[in-house]
Amino acid sequence: MIFASFFKALGQIGDPRFRKVLFLGVGLTLALLIAAYAGVLWLIQATVGDTTTLPLLGEVTWVGDLLSGASFLLMIVLSVFLMGPVASAITSMFLDTVADA
Repeated sequence: MIFASFFKALGQIGDPRFRKVLFLGVGLTLALLIAAYAGVLWLIQATVGDTTTLPLLGEVTWVGDLLSGASFLLMIVLSVFLMGPVASAITSMFLDTVADA
């Protein structure tokens, strides 16, 4: 039953209205995840600054780089899990176009 519905959906890929919703959903999802990562980077840069003073180490300049690299790896892992739900939520806003097809 699920496979039959899946193959019917694949059969609709030739329809321009279906492709528009598909590409719009994937594109907006990628844009949202990239914007979220840009916001995280901005927050890190705003809070850490150029130099940070740590006890026993003194002034260090690599804390911002470490947090930026760690946040990149975290966003890659989170994107794997968030891509499906976010794409579904965004695509659901445009499903009337597909239903009319």
